[in-house]
Amino acid sequence: MIIKNSEISFYVDTMIVETLLSNESLYKTAQASGLFSQLIDKVKNYFGNHIDPNDKSGSLLNMLAPGAISIIFSSLGFGWLGALLGLAMSVFQVDVKGILSSIWNKLKNAISGDKQTTSDEIDEMVNSSVQEHSKPATEEEAASALSLLENRSAAQLLRDAKMLKVALIEYDNHLKLHKKGGPSFLSMFSGRKSTTMNLLTKVLGWIFKVAVAAAGLLVAGDVINKFLGRPNALDDTIQDGKPITQPSTQEPAIIQTVSKQTKFPVKTTYTDKKYNIGSSNWVENIPNDESSIGFMLVQFAKDVYSGLDGKEAIIRTSPAFEVIRDRIVIYNRSSAGDSMVFIPKYFTSKKQIVDMFIDDVAENT
Repeated sequence: MIIKNSEISFYVDTMIVETLLSNESLYKTAQASGLFSQLIDKVKNYFGNHIDPNDKSGSLLNMLAPGAISIIFSSLGFGWLGALLGLAMSVFQVDVKGILSSIWNKLKNAISGDKQTTSDEIDEMVNSSVQEHSKPATEEEAASALSLLENRSAAQLLRDAKMLKVALIEYDNHLKLHKKGGPSFLSMFSGRKSTTMNLLTKVLGWIFKVAVAAAGLLVAGDVINKFLGRPNALDDTIQDGKPITQPSTQEPAIIQTVSKQTKFPVKTTYTDKKYNIGSSNWVENIPNDESSIGFMLVQFAKDVYSGLDGKEAIIRTSPAFEVIRDRIVIYNRSSAGDSMVFIPKYFTSKKQIVDMFIDDVAENT
């Protein structure tokens, strides 16, 4: 499934950044448990705390100046960014300084005077800057790089990131032992330029987008604001292009219901884990379509209550079940067909969701 330019693609990019730049275990996966939101909050808070409210663009540009990014991310625990830039320079002869300077200059033109920009415009700045300073050697490689950038699925991109992290570890170990890359080391990475530059583009794009959003310089409706807890189009927290303080009438809140039925006891193994707390997002790694969302809700019911095996058809015909399924489908309509589903912010646990239809199931069993 090819990922789209949506909240799903930003979620995937965040997992790529965590895989490549953090010092955590190589195979640790970002889940809805909070790792995803912690990573964004860490970066958002750093930039946000250093922004001068009287000169947002000026203070942000000072932090993003070429040469400063590696230092900032090293202090945040993302020291592998330096290794990634070093690999691009020494192995693939990429003009990293030129890339960073080009992005900085384009961003300066876009936000000077505290003007606002969009995540799409930042992606274009990064993509064009990388292409300008890392021209593929042949037309065939250029075509291959373009195809790679456009057609990699989320799973393939994450596999690429894990493989590149192994390469970064090997690169770092080689430098410690040999001080510089020799012929054998260079040959080890031959043919991987397209993958490396694709992931470098995503990492740089992520960094600049979160930094600009943290400074409040992304337009209110931009998708990235959703992940920083700011007004955005996806949560219906803007109207006519401006933030609103009251919940949108297009997304009415669902009143929490506590189950009264006694036919199906709560499983002793069930823990009422809370999701969608603060700026964190509850994300399930399932296909974004009506059938899969319905299956997910049935599984939620079985996770919470005992005695529901064989009752799947009764669960699915509950009117409350259908309403909840449809609400989740609508909430994810902008990324239909992707490989992840966001649970609306007004849902905070599996039991809260299931309790909205379990009484119907008990009554009809």
